[in-house]
Amino acid sequence: MSLLQVQVLAFILVAAFIAAFVGHRLAVADGLPAEAALGWAGLSAAAAVVDLGVLCSALELLRGGPSPARIGATVIGVLCAVAVAVVAYGLTDGSAVSRGRRWCICAGAFSMATAVFGVVANLVG
Repeated sequence: MSLLQVQVLAFILVAAFIAAFVGHRLAVADGLPAEAALGWAGLSAAAAVVDLGVLCSALELLRGGPSPARIGATVIGVLCAVAVAVVAYGLTDGSAVSRGRRWCICAGAFSMATAVFGVVANLVG
């Protein structure tokens, strides 16, 4: 493994731990018992790993430095995913959805949009 691959892997693992912690704290704040909140923690960590893995693949970080075209396409893809997440957050406003569940829906929308971007980026090449 190259140094860049080790650094990318370490960054993804740290981001997954942070996402798991935040997911667990949001679930506990919503009134779930600590044991039941572990499910949210696992889903948060998995989403972080998938999102960062897709971005790493889209930028071709493990094959060397990304080209300016790849960087531009990835920025546009991430902005579109953020827009989808903002729409999901807005659609759950004023409903009977708790704050933690609302953030979970928002994060799920972002992850799905990022996954779609990853598939499209690999198909386009």
